[in-house]
Amino acid sequence: MSSLEVSIRTEDLGKGGARKLRAAGLIPGVVYGQHKTPIAVSLNPLELYNIFKATGNRNTVVELTAGDTTANVLVREVQRHPVSRDILHVDFYRLADDACVIVEVPLRIVGKPAGALMGGRMRLIRRSVKVRCFPSVIPASFVVDCTLMNVGDMVLASELDMPDGASLLAKSDFNVVTCYGKRAGSSANEAEAEVGDEPAAEVES
Repeated sequence: MSSLEVSIRTEDLGKGGARKLRAAGLIPGVVYGQHKTPIAVSLNPLELYNIFKATGNRNTVVELTAGDTTANVLVREVQRHPVSRDILHVDFYRLADDACVIVEVPLRIVGKPAGALMGGRMRLIRRSVKVRCFPSVIPASFVVDCTLMNVGDMVLASELDMPDGASLLAKSDFNVVTCYGKRAGSSANEAEAEVGDEPAAEVES
C-alpha cells in the first residue's frame, strides 16, 4: 500500500493561508469521512503525484499519516488550476474496512478484433463504470479482450469480470464496447463519456 505523510493545519485556514502554502510549494487538503471531524492538512503535491504515477490507478488506497493519526483514504476530489493544471486542493475520504465505497473504474481494451479483417473497428462507448465494493477489492481497471469480437458484437456492463465483493452500480444494463463496421458508425465520436484524471469515491447511501 502507498503511504503519504501530511501536516495538520490549525491556523490560517482561509484563502490567504492557502496562497502561502502554494508559494512554499505545498497545497492544502482536507481529510473527512466515517462521521469523524474533518481535518485540514497540507502536503507536498509532488509526493501525491508520484504515488499515482507509480500505481497508474486512480482509485489507489493510500495510507495517510497526519500527526499521530493514520487512516486509509481515497482521493475524492482534486482541484486544479484551469490553465497550468497544477493541483490546488485535495479532498481525502477516510475508509473503513467494513464499509463499501462507490468508485468509477476505467475500462481497458486489449487485442485486435476478428472483425478487423472485415473493416470493423472498436468503439469504447463508456470509459468507466460505477462500482460498489469494499476498499480491499477496488479494481484498478476492467480489461476487455476484444480478440474474438466480430462486426456487430458488443460487450455489456454486466459481462465485466467483477471481483468478489464488488457489484455494478446501474439502474439497467448498458453497452460499454462494440465492434462496428463502416456503415454502422463513424470514428468521429470515440466515446460518449469523458473521464478526468482525478481519483473519485463516494459514500454508499
